[in-house]
Amino acid sequence: MSGSHPGRREILRLSAASLALAAAGCDEPTEFGQPLYAPPRGEVQDAATYATVLDLQGLGRGMLVRTRAGHAVKVDGNALHPASLGATDVFAEAAVLSLHDPARARRLREGGWTRAPAALDATLAAARAELAARNGAGLHVVTGPIASPTTARLLATLLAAWPGARWQQYDPLAEDAALAGAELAFGTPVATWPDLARAQVVLALGADPLGPGPAQLHLARNWALARAEGRGRGVLPSLIVAEASPTLSGAKADRHILLHPREIEPFGRAVAAALGVPGLQGAASHPEAEAVAAALRRAGPAAVMLAGRAEAPGLHALAHAVNAALGSEVVHHAAPALARPAPMGPAALRPLVQAMANGAATHVLLLGVNPVYDVPAELGFAPALARVPFSLHAGLYPDETARLCTWQVPLSHELESWGDSRAFDGTAAIRQPATRPLVGAARTVDELLAALLGAEERALPLVQATWREAWGAAFEEGWRAALEAGVIPGSAAPRLHLPLRPGWDPGPARQSQAGLVAVFTPDPCTLDGRFAENAWLQELPRPLTKIAWGNAVLLAPSTAAEYGMSAGDEVVIERAGRRVLAPVWPVPWHAPGCITLPLGGGRIASTEVGLGRGLDAQILRDPDTPWTGEHVTMAPTGRHARVIASQLERDFDGPAAARIVAPGEGFAPPAPAPSLYPDWKYEGHAWGMAIDLDTCIGCNACVVACQSENNIPVVGPEQMAMGRRMHWLRVDIYRHGVSAIFQPVPCMHCEKAPCEVVCPVNATVHDHEGLNVMVYPRCIGTRTCSNNCPYKVRRFNWYDYARDETPVKVRNPDVPIRPRGVMEKCTYCQHRIAAARSEARMEDRPIRDGEVETACQRACPTRAIVFGDVNDPDTAVARAKRAERNYALLGELDTRPRTTYLARVQAGR
Repeated sequence: MSGSHPGRREILRLSAASLALAAAGCDEPTEFGQPLYAPPRGEVQDAATYATVLDLQGLGRGMLVRTRAGHAVKVDGNALHPASLGATDVFAEAAVLSLHDPARARRLREGGWTRAPAALDATLAAARAELAARNGAGLHVVTGPIASPTTARLLATLLAAWPGARWQQYDPLAEDAALAGAELAFGTPVATWPDLARAQVVLALGADPLGPGPAQLHLARNWALARAEGRGRGVLPSLIVAEASPTLSGAKADRHILLHPREIEPFGRAVAAALGVPGLQGAASHPEAEAVAAALRRAGPAAVMLAGRAEAPGLHALAHAVNAALGSEVVHHAAPALARPAPMGPAALRPLVQAMANGAATHVLLLGVNPVYDVPAELGFAPALARVPFSLHAGLYPDETARLCTWQVPLSHELESWGDSRAFDGTAAIRQPATRPLVGAARTVDELLAALLGAEERALPLVQATWREAWGAAFEEGWRAALEAGVIPGSAAPRLHLPLRPGWDPGPARQSQAGLVAVFTPDPCTLDGRFAENAWLQELPRPLTKIAWGNAVLLAPSTAAEYGMSAGDEVVIERAGRRVLAPVWPVPWHAPGCITLPLGGGRIASTEVGLGRGLDAQILRDPDTPWTGEHVTMAPTGRHARVIASQLERDFDGPAAARIVAPGEGFAPPAPAPSLYPDWKYEGHAWGMAIDLDTCIGCNACVVACQSENNIPVVGPEQMAMGRRMHWLRVDIYRHGVSAIFQPVPCMHCEKAPCEVVCPVNATVHDHEGLNVMVYPRCIGTRTCSNNCPYKVRRFNWYDYARDETPVKVRNPDVPIRPRGVMEKCTYCQHRIAAARSEARMEDRPIRDGEVETACQRACPTRAIVFGDVNDPDTAVARAKRAERNYALLGELDTRPRTTYLARVQAGR
């Protein structure tokens, strides 16, 4: 053996060291979850799938977690859960990476020193004795939004035992205006969401129902169902979006109205006036209001108006009044799923800041939140926290807040801990560990609250106590069923039918009429910065801008021209004496006269993954108006900053890649063109894919699912800036007026593949079922295949990522790791095809339609991707390819791709 390779003794020594390290940092679980099913015959027997729930902004989405040897390798959606319906979003797909992240908090620390668990228990016992003597006065517990029945029960127990204690939910993305608007309209805070499957006309005023959020998967799926039904009837449902800052909903809108932030509420009032809504106080006029009102009037009960998080409570109340006037059967009202429906935005922390500053807060517990980073600087949270004698932070990472607290406690990851949660509609589910715990010192929020109360219980009995009380004698049966299904049937909140309160309208909101306005929005990949440590999400191109590894100030091209700027020019943004530096990025679907500042950037307590990526817009936010900022100034610095973007905006020119048709239109099948390439015959299966552009919302879930499934490495910002991204699947965006069309582009698996005939070593070949496959050991990295590919879907592995010890080691054992110097690309998840073939062979039956799902197909919330056997005319993919809207990308090249597209349908084209 060469001296550069370790010998047998060295390999054994390293293996023993690895096992010892794993044993030291990872406790064996004393209790484990209930697998959803036993592994089928032929599969590796250490594989299992668990039904669990992952929270986003406190609300759950049901997931299925595939594990190997006790470790989570892939997250899929749970079709039985109403918040996922079998799909995933980018945050759920990336959860396995954060689980295995070596940058996670791993030790108990007090004042920067590592402590044993017994030291924390002793400290909590001393705090308990001190607080009990004064009925909890001085104790402040700050959590994220709580929809967990168990956590809510423990907090209620704590507040009952210590009446002087205070509990505050905090979420920098809180939609406090929606609750306030419901109180104006109905006299009580209620949760509101639309049943988009029943909608014919949706008017979104600054709202983004298809964008990231706890209900995105549910809403996107139902809107896709409405579109499919409308296409079948020849009457498309209409999505009308009026907004200032670009959103996924605006990109998919049938009618997209760009309005300055100050114009959105007057536009809504003009629509309400045109509808004759009773009780309206003060209406404006707008040239498009009458046409929009007419569309809503025609739809009647099948119409709905929605207001966004940045809008004033009065506009939310106005939306309720319009829906009542229409008799809308689309909108749902129910009791909020959160334990305490109260304001939880930055302004809600003002009493706590005052208590910390004047010494009234002696014990502060910050559980799963990071207010030092994401509370607006104006509030002065950080200096006030420094005055607290006892502060404890529990989080996944040693973040900005952890650095200022006396105690740092690692928080258990959702994939390795017990808990429970409720979805946006109140549906409850049990969260069970799907993997071995990777951080021995980690605790859940429930365990910390129990320890503070003096109950030395683990998370499992705490959760079981909650449901034992709810189910009584039926607990054992209900518990097993809940673990297997991943959802508790019949637990959704009942629908409320509330009358509109007289005097619901507070009148038009007062607005400044001068100066540049800033709109603050969650970043589509890092949200408010909570996912900034996740490399998959940092490297993921943002849907509308294609920016990765950072953010930028978004603005309209006309606004950029007014200031004499182009993409990447650096500006200084100033408001109320605070300033940030950032590059600008013009986008054509942005309203003029305002700018958009994405949240989630500029982290200062992070690893190399999240440190300093982009601008920190939190500095400029106002606690009382966190979503818009008046009196903002912007001035160019004369410098140019690097912005990493994977694709520039594209118009429809030349042969259309993303096509649009009117309802009922289609394309004639192209006549076969003469070719020098040989024809292929397929006696058995012939795999193919169809992607519906009318349904795709550009959410990027397919991209992260492909990365997770196929062990695709993260290349980092430097390589990304050089165009060396490794994603096997990209989502291109094309401009159509002020809207956009998204086009997922995997390998086309061409029948007459240009890549195959130019490979000098026959490394890319055609198999007997129509797949264009790579034989990695043959590849010598000439890249001639990539040069000859008109779709540019092949990736060259410039570095030996498989042996690089710095990235997080997340591996799907079903997919081989590619070495340095080879080409790689989409394989149609051929390992899943092989597994289905093996299972069908052992059961002596053919492969069923739908039995093979690619990772991108399984993740898609709108079911835009269909995969299967095109040789069978009865399969879903064969039916899709017979549709009149079906066409081949760059079909004029006659590569005869196995991946085809269904054109976007738009009325009035």
